[in-house]
Amino acid sequence: MWNDPIVEEIRQASDKLAAQFNYDLRALWEYYREQQQLQNRSVVSRPPRYCKPKPSSNSPVPEAEKVA
Repeated sequence: MWNDPIVEEIRQASDKLAAQFNYDLRALWEYYREQQQLQNRSVVSRPPRYCKPKPSSNSPVPEAEKVA
């Protein structure tokens, strides 16, 4: 299998940072939150995208969808 050297470098850096926090996810989360505030950056937040509602049972079913 072919390995992308850039992806490998990112994985190594992530593993090195996680090891500093003993692979504790909460500690990593706190670290990233602090870094976000120190660098005056914020995570992009977008509104949720909702699925279109299903047609009501009273609506006519197209001929292609009718079961014989």
